[in-house]
Amino acid sequence: MELKSDVNECLAKARSYVAEGIEQILTGNLTEMYGVSPSPGASALAALALLAIGRGFEKAQRQGVQWLWQNRRGGWGKFPGDKPDPEITQIVNAVLQGSEGGWMAKIRLLSQARQFSEMVLSLGQRVVPGLEGPTPEETILPNILEEKVLAKLPLYGRPVVVAASILASDSPEGISRGIRYLLENQMSDGSWAEDIVATSLGILGLLRRGGNSTAVEKAGQWLASKQYSSGGWPAFDQLKIWSVGWAVCIFGEQMKRNEATPWLARAIDYLKEGQNSDGSYGSTPPHTHPDLDDTSVALTALHQVLRKQNKQGIELLRRLQNPDGSWGTFPSFTGLPPSISSEFPVYIASVDVTIHALEALWGSSQADDQTFWRGLNWLISQQDEQGAFPASWFEGKIYSTAQVLELLGKWKLSWEHWMIPRKIQAARKKGLEFLLKAQNHGDWGSVAETGLALSGLWRYGRFVPRDLMDNGVKNLLNAQKANGSFKPSYGGIYAKGWNYEEPLTTALTAIRALGRYQTLYVTKRAFLGF
Repeated sequence: MELKSDVNECLAKARSYVAEGIEQILTGNLTEMYGVSPSPGASALAALALLAIGRGFEKAQRQGVQWLWQNRRGGWGKFPGDKPDPEITQIVNAVLQGSEGGWMAKIRLLSQARQFSEMVLSLGQRVVPGLEGPTPEETILPNILEEKVLAKLPLYGRPVVVAASILASDSPEGISRGIRYLLENQMSDGSWAEDIVATSLGILGLLRRGGNSTAVEKAGQWLASKQYSSGGWPAFDQLKIWSVGWAVCIFGEQMKRNEATPWLARAIDYLKEGQNSDGSYGSTPPHTHPDLDDTSVALTALHQVLRKQNKQGIELLRRLQNPDGSWGTFPSFTGLPPSISSEFPVYIASVDVTIHALEALWGSSQADDQTFWRGLNWLISQQDEQGAFPASWFEGKIYSTAQVLELLGKWKLSWEHWMIPRKIQAARKKGLEFLLKAQNHGDWGSVAETGLALSGLWRYGRFVPRDLMDNGVKNLLNAQKANGSFKPSYGGIYAKGWNYEEPLTTALTAIRALGRYQTLYVTKRAFLGF
């Protein structure tokens, strides 16, 4: 069959692409082809920070400015090629004007710190549903440094707001206290929160008063090291645990023999070694702050291949479950990664993180696991009238709805009328109806959404028209590029102004969907129904 041959070819190219990307992660040399997409907003802030430092960073700063000019499309948007965004364009234009006019222009630019600060803070407002954040009055120094105000922000976000507040402040005492906070919270690698935006603003904040040359130089070196060869910067440092975790999950599902994936054993070792002392994971070991989404994906990957749960990580998820049954993204913690202890509060309770936590907890004892059932009950309660589930870290409802169907589809046919609560059956039915209505000739929007939708529908075969699945697969085939990757979605959200694409994950969603579709021909097996 022609489609079968095309699927085989597409899978081979996609697997080769992912294998090369994982090899780069494992060897510490991740390039732009496999990394988080560059960001106009983050690149502008990084270029501005290096411009402010000056000596020793001129080349990186010039390359950043050149990249911004090359990606001008009547302005600059949230990602390369996006329609112009007024706030991002204002920031980029200010940086470009300062970089082209010599030292006087640079001085004028840095004198506009208050305006810059207000623009940056506005980008962070109402970024993610469920995160209250400080009020405008609370972001004024020294108010922002009060513990009750900082407590409204996850630890990774605090340096951004404190640095922006320093830039906006006229209070010598407030500026001194803010700078002291930045110095105390600078990480050992020179960054703040292993984050491009936070580190760029941290540099500008320290330079507001002058001095602190050692801390500024170290931060500048870190920032320059994260620049792509093209001149741009990603919105944040790479999602390495996320990429490796998903790759192990999906290749572990599809490959029966480890020799077919020579990097698999090293990837498992990478995940084992990247675990923090309390069982958590950050996005990029060893310095990043713990993230329960990365933690869940890493634990699921280890379980997928090793066939046993990571007890320390599982206990961490149990301990950090919210009282309502959900899981949030960023726990507070004491210590410095990787020697930390995560604790409440956990910020931004979200459906997508809860789905992944439940996947990590999945095992043979769900019926007796109250942690699991409380999480599942909360998850189902988030379904809307149309049958969809919201997402915090991806734009659109298909992302979460498809993954909920994937999770709920794990129950076997024999359980249906005896062990599964009726509300779970109802949630599956409504979610399925939503996903079927949301497609357009087998297309659910981006490659990531289409791949997730096809995988989510895989277990519900007798309710899914075969031509819909065929069309979905054809859409994935048509979206593949010559190097094995796929058309980017830019649906991931770092902040209001920093949408991004993570190409390895996009490719992996397609690989899983195509691999599952392929089983129709390899095993001659009909889809499972319910």
